[in-house]
Amino acid sequence: MGRMTIKDIIIDSLKYSASDLKILLLLGMVLVIADIGDELSFIGELSETVKLLISAVVIIIAIFEAGYVFRIIEETVKGSNSLPRLTNFKTMFVHGLSETLLILIYFAVPLVALMLFFSFMISNSIDDVSFVSGMILIIVIGVAVSVFMLFPAVMLHRANGNCDLRSSFDLRAIYHKIRNVGLKRLMIVYFTIIVIVAMVREILVPSMDGVLPLIIGIILDLLITPYLLIFTSRVLGLLDN
Repeated sequence: MGRMTIKDIIIDSLKYSASDLKILLLLGMVLVIADIGDELSFIGELSETVKLLISAVVIIIAIFEAGYVFRIIEETVKGSNSLPRLTNFKTMFVHGLSETLLILIYFAVPLVALMLFFSFMISNSIDDVSFVSGMILIIVIGVAVSVFMLFPAVMLHRANGNCDLRSSFDLRAIYHKIRNVGLKRLMIVYFTIIVIVAMVREILVPSMDGVLPLIIGIILDLLITPYLLIFTSRVLGLLDN
């Protein structure tokens, strides 16, 4: 079978993401619990110990979520057409922890670069460094975009059996993965996903107070957010299938 077109990938991923309502709702319930825990951790009346425990639970849930997302990518790359079962939690946690560490490491680079840029701007007169600051900002944006485009290839590289952290920084192999998948395809798909997510948030998240935003927030966590998580993971896996 030839390489799937982007249209086929999107259609397949839309169907795949809704193929198992039970798993979708279970993931959504986990996200609702994590969101409630996150909100509770900012309540001033709670003791620091309780806040710490709540934060720990939220972090653990996020790690398991990252592990499940990786499992979707991994099984899609291997040719699976069904959502992975929520089993083997130890492996899921290990993979999720690895993905979380990688995100922190990779995205620390543009974050540090941005902090250095603002530090440079604050410590110098803007009139004296307007050209230099503009060039630095362009470089920072270039680094951020590069990391954004590089990280999906890192995930695909790991999904092909290269799960140790050392291989996750094998830039030559990751570069070959980008070439194999196709940089243009990667960019088109991921910018399409960004547009879809932005449109969903704009349509479903009203800028108002009251009960309605709370209800919509629960619906987002229960159905929309897990659907989009599964969708983006499936899309990424199919790009390398």
